[in-house]
Amino acid sequence: MMQKQMVSLCTPAVPARSLALALALALVVILIPCLAAPAAAQAPFGTNLLPGDAAPAPVALPVPHGYAEKVYAEYAAGTGDRIAFEVETVASGRLASVAGKTFGDLVTAPEELVISSQFGTQLRNPRFVSSFDGVFDLTELDAAIDRFAEVGYPLELGRYRTLNVRTTVGTETREHQAMELCWQSLGHCVVFDPAVVFLQSMVDNRVRLTAEGWGPRILEVRNPDAPDGALAKATSATRAAVCGLASNPSVKDRSYYWGGYWVEYRDIFGITLVRKDLGSQRSGIRCDSSCNPQPYGYSNASSCYGTLGWNCACDNAFGYGTGGSSGKWIAESKCTHKFLLSARASASVSDLGSIAVDIYWQMDGGEDANGGQIIDTCGYF
Repeated sequence: MMQKQMVSLCTPAVPARSLALALALALVVILIPCLAAPAAAQAPFGTNLLPGDAAPAPVALPVPHGYAEKVYAEYAAGTGDRIAFEVETVASGRLASVAGKTFGDLVTAPEELVISSQFGTQLRNPRFVSSFDGVFDLTELDAAIDRFAEVGYPLELGRYRTLNVRTTVGTETREHQAMELCWQSLGHCVVFDPAVVFLQSMVDNRVRLTAEGWGPRILEVRNPDAPDGALAKATSATRAAVCGLASNPSVKDRSYYWGGYWVEYRDIFGITLVRKDLGSQRSGIRCDSSCNPQPYGYSNASSCYGTLGWNCACDNAFGYGTGGSSGKWIAESKCTHKFLLSARASASVSDLGSIAVDIYWQMDGGEDANGGQIIDTCGYF
């Protein structure tokens, strides 16, 4: 009864079955143009594309939001947080809107630079230096944004952010400008920072070496005559003393091993400017049959090459010595890089044979290093 009343209110002269058929036909008429019309291009969920931008390819890799902030955080972590960055977005837009411009048109040249030395996954001794010391290249500020298209990154697919970066090292703070450039559809981002020297490359090196599991290894040979754990404590008053190392009395041979690794320094377009292959190093101490220290180890040489005005140099050395029941072995290899001028890396060993043995370096340029030392004492425990 209710259905008949509703029909009569809308179409009093049309039966219910006819009305249903008419409605179905009307729905088809409405849907056909929508199905036939090409779908409007829409940005995939989670992207920063604007209307009119090309949509990412189906195989595109995700690009993290706040990419530059993650790069600066990784650099700071590599220094053990001895440096801190505050990043603020000043401007942003499509990269095509700045076609024809250079980096120097978009960010100002810094008066001071930030440098550090790469030691595997560690970034050591971050510090400010004058941008006029001639060691590093600032000509990249003159590079044209359009060059990205030449290396496979079309401007029309990219976006940029201009950044204000506040850098603090110890009690000193400086501010400079940088840029983040991202191609969402190509899964590629890069940070151009004219002040933090080789920022992107050093972070890339650190992330790769961390993923590879690089790091110094401790190698030990246990003394089979030495009890350990609860047994050692329970018998310490009655058992005969056993020779071992002061760092671990149950061990009679201990060494540190730094595996070889490589690093590359690239420009903003991904072109390799410097490559270094750091040789492996080992430093060890063993206690002989008379419980005297016997230092041992080795130092493998490193190599490098530079292009497009970059020069590099490498050297390596080892030294050893004893003093009473203590021994020391030191093994190091380092390389430097420098723009236009000659790089220098020269090692010399002093006090060879003494516990005070050491390696002195004369360096000129950006540094990378591998190796280290061990000092330990043999005794009866």
